[in-house]
Amino acid sequence: MKMSGITFVVYNPPQLGLPYLAVMIAPTGEVVAVPFETPAEAENHNIESAAKTTRYAPASRRE
Repeated sequence: MKMSGITFVVYNPPQLGLPYLAVMIAPTGEVVAVPFETPAEAENHNIESAAKTTRYAPASRRE
């Protein structure tokens, strides 16, 4: 999912015992990752974050 120039993605754990990651990548290359126990929780986090990003973006930057 991509909104306001920010890419939102959920990464699967590379091995058992590690969390799913809800990741936001800014156009500047800045990365924010938040761990979750399930992919659904990570996806919901990204959906909520994308909604907030769109809500607070200037009208000219909204997609």
